[in-house]
Amino acid sequence: MAVQAHQIQEIDCTIDALDDQTVAAFLDDSVKDDPKVLSRIAPIAARCCESLHPRGVYKVFNPAICTLPPDYTEPGIKLVGTMAVLHGEAVYERMRRANHCVMVAVSVDTTENIQALRVLLVHDTDDFAAFEACLQAMGGRAEEIITDAINEEAHSLGLHIDNLLQAGEGDFPLDSNTQLLFYTQAERRLGFACEDDGSLNSENATLGVIGMYDASQRGRKRACTRCRNRDFCSIRAIGMNCHGRRGKFKKSETDERKTA
Repeated sequence: MAVQAHQIQEIDCTIDALDDQTVAAFLDDSVKDDPKVLSRIAPIAARCCESLHPRGVYKVFNPAICTLPPDYTEPGIKLVGTMAVLHGEAVYERMRRANHCVMVAVSVDTTENIQALRVLLVHDTDDFAAFEACLQAMGGRAEEIITDAINEEAHSLGLHIDNLLQAGEGDFPLDSNTQLLFYTQAERRLGFACEDDGSLNSENATLGVIGMYDASQRGRKRACTRCRNRDFCSIRAIGMNCHGRRGKFKKSETDERKTA
């Protein structure tokens, strides 16, 4: 059975303009009503949109449930065709139901380009507050653009998507970023990297995963015999299935006391 291959998709997330209200929403509470800071938003936002070039990449994978000991003491999500396994109950609960798992990377620009613009535009604390808010607003808008692109691909397949889950959220380990970075080639394509603990070396970059789901399967028991992809399923090709025995996660001491 053939294994379906997916290519890395590059998305231009260019932002033509940012309105003052959008940027102001990202200001720190201590300066959000400061007229000096608010007056700096428009000129700095215009220069950011002119000089910075947000981009994103994503790659679609087929997920398979991993529950077999001793390798997996807790269940995980294996991405078929890779060595990647995603751990944590947060990502497991999403991806065990997903038809596809999408790795996503997005960046406002390279660290070097952002720093060069910062030196050019930031001369005092008011400029600094406005500039940082502009970067956050651009990052949020870039995430929306790449999510829209993923949503369009999902719809073309008759699927829908969930929200972006970033490593470090809930119990999705922060060091998962090293896998996301590697398989999206984000360091080479987007110009950012991971520290030893998995944290990103840029505050203006994002890594995460999005699930693609078949709405028609909601509430129905999944089985290979009734799946339209059974003859060319890449998960079956490696001797697994996407509806296997559901694994269990260890309860925390707090949970154990609640059920005692």
